[in-house]
Parts: sequence; structure tokens; C-alpha cells
Amino acid sequence: MPWYIYALLSTLFFAAQDLLMRVLAVKSGIPRVFSVVFNLWGAFFAILAFIIQGGSFTDLKSLTSTNIILIICAVILYGLYERTHFSARKGVDASSFSIIFRLTTVIAFIGSILFLHESITINKFMGASLIIGASFLLLYKNIKLKISRSFWLAILSALLLGIVLVIDKPASASIQPALYSFLVWCFPVFIVAFPNVPLKQLKKEFSIGGWKVALTALLNVTGYMFFIQALAMTDASRVVVVDSLTGIFVVLGGIVLLKEHDHFWRKIIAAIIAFVGVYLLR
Repeated sequence: MPWYIYALLSTLFFAAQDLLMRVLAVKSGIPRVFSVVFNLWGAFFAILAFIIQGGSFTDLKSLTSTNIILIICAVILYGLYERTHFSARKGVDASSFSIIFRLTTVIAFIGSILFLHESITINKFMGASLIIGASFLLLYKNIKLKISRSFWLAILSALLLGIVLVIDKPASASIQPALYSFLVWCFPVFIVAFPNVPLKQLKKEFSIGGWKVALTALLNVTGYMFFIQALAMTDASRVVVVDSLTGIFVVLGGIVLLKEHDHFWRKIIAAIIAFVGVYLLR
């Protein structure tokens, strides 16, 4: 399949995961512990996918010191991201959270240009500017997005994810997508769980989420593997652009499925601006 099919599949899986994750994050008692549960399920499915696809650790033998450092950085950043984004989701509605996360696209796009030496055009620059504008449109006089812990955690999560998406391209270049997914799902669990997780609370969070947590993790792992496969076939800046459509689907899904009708027209306008920005960034 061509790269854009993998990227679009990734987008659809991430959008479904984002909507379901919003519901689960709100129900969660302690977001960090819930994140541990989510990542344990994610690690399970990543290991399962690794086995089904006949994955091998042979590629690890040929890694250079640079490759190893990049993979370690990706593991750490994903771990920090997973520690923060559930708490942010608990305090920010799905569609607003998704618009804020358009910053991730811009960060990843600019990072790909600067550090991966990918090409830039006037259209790409204009598109990035529109997406930034759409991201902050919802912040202006939005009573749900006052300066708060959830607001800053959402910003931090977007920054972390944007940086690690730039790292994903070179870090995964020398190994199989299934192996890379295995590494960045299994090891970050220890960062999320640090320094400890009470067993009683862990059982409680498993009970709160039930099968829906497993489904959300499965959607995420599958979407991420499609994303890594797309990265292996073309420039990161192109894949990130297509992946940013996730936000638009989540905004619309939040309105239709989760009945998040506050600031309705602002969300619609922001989604349209973001869509135009994506078009220009193509």
C-alpha cells in the first residue's frame, strides 16, 4: 500500500481512540494510575503484534550508538507524555483538547524541516500558521481553558508528543515497525509507574475501564504501527500532516457523539481553519 493509505488508517484509529479515551479519562480516579493500566494493555498488544508479525530482535545488533540514543530518547519522551496527557484529558473536553494538540503537528512539522532537513514551501509555512491560529482560537476567552493545571498539562503533552514524533523517523529507520512499537510501548510503562503504583488503586482502575481500556489501547497500538509504517515510506512532515486530520475527526466526533456543544461555532471555525492549514501543508 502507498504511504498515505497507512497514514489515513493511522488517523482513523487515533481519532476513535481519542474519543473513547476522553470518556475513560473522565471516569478515572487517579489519571496516572489509569495511564499505567492503559500502557500495560498497550504493551500487551504491542508484544502480541510483534509475535504475530514474526518479529525479531536481530535488528538490535546492528544499531549504532546514535540509533540507541534516539530510541532511548523516544522511550523517555513517550513515558513522560503518557504520565501527563490523561490528567490533561480529565480537565479538558475532547474537541478543545484535540485543537490544542494541533500544536503537536506544527512542532513535528518544524522539527522535521530543521532537524531532518526536509523541504519547506510557502504553502507549508502558511498551513503551519493556520494550524497555530486554529489551536489558539479556542483558547481565546474560552472559560473551559483558563490557565490551570489541566491547561498546562495539555500544552506540555502536545510539546512532548511533537518532539518525539520528530525522533520517531530516525529512531525507527533501522528496525522493523513491530520491533520499534514493542520498544516504545513496553519500556515507557516503568516511567509512567515511577516511583510506585498502589496495587489496590491499580485493580480499581482496571475495574473502572474494563474492556474499553483494552479496546482503546488496541486502537492506539494499531494506529501507531500504521504511523511508523508510513514514516518508513516517506518524509515525516508529510505523514504528520495527514495524521493531523485526527484532530478534525475528534472535534466533529466530540460534537456528535459526546454532545460537547459549548463554543460550537468556534470549534467548527477552528476545525475549518485547521483543515485549510492541513491542505496547504500537504
